[in-house]
Parts: sequence; structure tokens; C-alpha cells
Amino acid sequence: MTALLNVTDLALSPALEEVSFTVGRGEVVCVVGPPGDGAGALMACLAGEAEPDAGQIEMLGATVGPGDRRPAGMGAALRGERLPDRMRVGDAVRLFSRLYGTRGLSGRLIDLLDLEPLMAKRFGVLSDGQRRLVMIGLALVGNPELVLLDDPTGGLKEGGKNRVEHVIDELRSGYGGVCVLLDDLAQAERLADRVVLLRDGRVLAEGSPARLIGLLGSVHVLSVPPHLRVDRLSEVRVLPCAAATYLYGPRPALEAAIQELAPMSGDRVWSIRRPTLRDAYLTLSAVPEPAALEA
Repeated sequence: MTALLNVTDLALSPALEEVSFTVGRGEVVCVVGPPGDGAGALMACLAGEAEPDAGQIEMLGATVGPGDRRPAGMGAALRGERLPDRMRVGDAVRLFSRLYGTRGLSGRLIDLLDLEPLMAKRFGVLSDGQRRLVMIGLALVGNPELVLLDDPTGGLKEGGKNRVEHVIDELRSGYGGVCVLLDDLAQAERLADRVVLLRDGRVLAEGSPARLIGLLGSVHVLSVPPHLRVDRLSEVRVLPCAAATYLYGPRPALEAAIQELAPMSGDRVWSIRRPTLRDAYLTLSAVPEPAALEA
């Protein structure tokens, strides 16, 4: 697979340390981590807004550094970007089209992002969600091979999120490469071909959602209220979190746990489920070395 983006041993103190990953053609790679765990610093380096202390970034075969012009085949929609309030959306699309030497956005992308009703409007009167969709659209005017999206669905309602996810699917099917920074693990599980999990500025684990979830082994999951005592349960792994305590183990062991905990929990409805990418992240974060889960 051709690498459109190749990040090697990228470091930026104190936010990033030896971060490496690639984005191939026809691939969506989601970089996921909680706020403060390096994702913002990573995007700043990729966009040329920050100078890394060490490491290398290659885009479309060219090594790029801070201040370097990004390749013409790269498009980016970064968090916080905006147009002048008085600029009309249609004028911005035409301006970007002239800059890139293209015919503008395809009718398909305009429909997917629902931009047609916004073309005559000034940027300043749009809602935050509409502004986000406009900036994503402008990032695609140049028909880029590589697209960087920084939290593209943050603050969007469900309909807007679905629109952005459809656009990402279109880019993948057109053999573009997409690097998406997210803090929504459920969305990353739906969207990504590969996920890069960040923790404390390092790559905690990398792989397809199925592979990362598979690191948990053949377990099911049961969440219980954090106040319940679970120290005497057998054959389950206990992972306490702020909102709930998560129990991981074989289904029979979790069913036995329900029988033991039910008298202390009133009319609670219990539900045993399959593990998700969020469970993988929580569990990987709780052990010294991710490889410890592979045994």
C-alpha cells in the first residue's frame, strides 16, 4: 500500500514522544486520545504550525517541515479555522477553486455536506456546525489525495456527523488517504481502517479496530455502579473508572457476578455486551505494556 503520509519518531516536548504511523492510499486512519495526550500537538506538526524537536514527516513522498508549503495534493480542515465573517460561502468556494486551479466542489460533495443552502450566506451568520461543514468542504476543493481532519464532527448534531462520515467514506472509496484526529472511540471504531491510540504523548497501540479489540481475548463486558463492592468476584478482571466499574471475563463468570451483585443494586437492569474499542483503550491504558494483553 502506498504511504501518502509517513510520520517517523515525531517528538515535541512535552506533548509527543517518538510517534510513528502511516496513512495509505484508500485508507482512513483515526488518531485517538483524550485531550492533552498529544493529538493536538500532532496535528499542529502535520499542518506546519509547530516545529517538532525530532522526527520526520513525509507527505505524498516529500519531506516537510515547519513553514514549508504543504503539497498541493494535501487538504486540511483544522480545529478553529474560519473565514472572515462577511465572506459568502459561495465566494470562498470560488476563491479556493481559483487558488487550486479546479472547478470547485463536486455536486456530490455539496449534497453530502448540505452546502447548497449556505452558498449565498455570509460565514458570520452560520451556526458552528454549518461553519465546520463549510471548512471541511473548502479542504476538499483541490481534490486532495491526502486529507487531514481535526475533530471534524466535534459539536455537530447527529445529522451533521453522518454527513461527515459519508464524506470520509467517499474519500476512502476514491483511493484518497484520510488522517482523522478524534476523541470519540465509538466513531473511530465505525470509521477507521486503522486506529492509532495515543496515551501520554506516545503510541499506546495501533491496528484495525478488530485487532485492538481482539487484544482483550474472548471476554464479555459488564458495567456496574462504582459504589458496588466487586473485590470478592472470581474469574473477572476489574477496571474501576469514574462513572462505572467495568468487569471483563467469560459470560458465565459475569452472569455469576450479576447474581451476587443484584441484591445490592435494587431494580437495576443488567446487560452483558461484547467489548468495544473503548474497552480496549481503557484496558490498554491500565497496564504497563500493551503487549501484556496479547498473551
